Amino acid sequence: MLKIALYRDESYLWGLILLRTLRKLGVKVHSLTSGHIREGALEYFDLLVVPGGWASDKTATLGQDGKEAIRDFVAGGGSYLGICGGAGFALNTPDGLGLLDIKRVPTKRRIPSFSGEINLVPDSLAHPFWKGIRSPRLFHVWWPGQFDLDGGDSRIIARYGRPGRDFALADLPASDVENWHKWEGKYGINLNPASLEGEPAIIEGHSGDGRLFLSYPHLETPGSRKGNLALLNVIEYLKPFTRKSRNGLPDTGYKKGYKISAEGAEAAREMMAAASDFIAFGERNFLWYWRNEWVLQWRRGVRGVEYSALYEMVSEIWGLVKAGNTSHDPEINRKIMDARGGALKFFAEAKALLMLERYTLIDGAMSAIRSDVPEVNSMRERLFSSSMRWGGEFKKLLKDLDEALYGMAEAPPKF
Repeated sequence: MLKIALYRDESYLWGLILLRTLRKLGVKVHSLTSGHIREGALEYFDLLVVPGGWASDKTATLGQDGKEAIRDFVAGGGSYLGICGGAGFALNTPDGLGLLDIKRVPTKRRIPSFSGEINLVPDSLAHPFWKGIRSPRLFHVWWPGQFDLDGGDSRIIARYGRPGRDFALADLPASDVENWHKWEGKYGINLNPASLEGEPAIIEGHSGDGRLFLSYPHLETPGSRKGNLALLNVIEYLKPFTRKSRNGLPDTGYKKGYKISAEGAEAAREMMAAASDFIAFGERNFLWYWRNEWVLQWRRGVRGVEYSALYEMVSEIWGLVKAGNTSHDPEINRKIMDARGGALKFFAEAKALLMLERYTLIDGAMSAIRSDVPEVNSMRERLFSSSMRWGGEFKKLLKDLDEALYGMAEAPPKF
């Protein structure tokens, strides 16, 4: 049996979605932190799965010892499956692992904000990835990077084709736009989906004795029948290539039973109420709507994926609290109580920021940093940081929710 580890640190929404989908598909998976990896936990596993998220944050959390542990794991015959940010993390970039001598397309040359359904074009239908997957081969992407294969040694499994019915560039539905050049001038970024056609979307390669399978499309997208089938195909495909792992499983420190106290349950309920109220606030103000059951579509400039991540993680915690459990764990209760205070404060302040943005940046340039609106800039810096990466009070809250969620999810969860 293939023993699968999921590296969860700095993945948040993407780690949660991947964990949910794998378990729903009946795939047994064990989540690992950077600390587990540095302590040698990968010796017990055959396949490492890395979800999306910022590669630079994964690097900072792993440290040099953690990066070397993953490199040694792959070089020794372990398999690596990276999805979106997890795929980019394997590449030869300043923040990457350098497992393949392939880079990312620089931001100025790529389309930095595309999402939804897109057709994938096989390089060879004989590859096991495509088993049972017939045309139209629609898969989902959620704001990915792009592979730059110039000089790299890899095999292309799929290329991007034409957009599907749900495809969007930033907040523009592809089916509704005729003059992309005009919109690119307005938004200041590349948008034309025609430039994606023929570009590599999924690749595989080797590092030492190990095999890597890297997909910018999110095969784990909930409700994506073809994507989920392809995910199972990949796992089955990688089985013969993996090394002999160490017997047993590492002690990850997760407790196998817990019960939330009345205070902890109330804290989770309050967070869920605040998160639901916040989402309704954004809907009332025409800032976003539910694109599907787990991710928002937002107006350009709003921190939509961040708000989606918070809502989904709070919702997951609340669902696990309601599921009922077996023994008392004060550490999980403490983590939920800590997250509750940060969540209520953050949602209130984020509402104030959004209304201030609507008033001061009514021309639609909500993503711009402008010297004439210092109050907006100050609030953005405090809540999110000025970086494109996740930071500020938002990141602290996200980490608190993550710690509570994984302490509960390894109990195990009931999805």
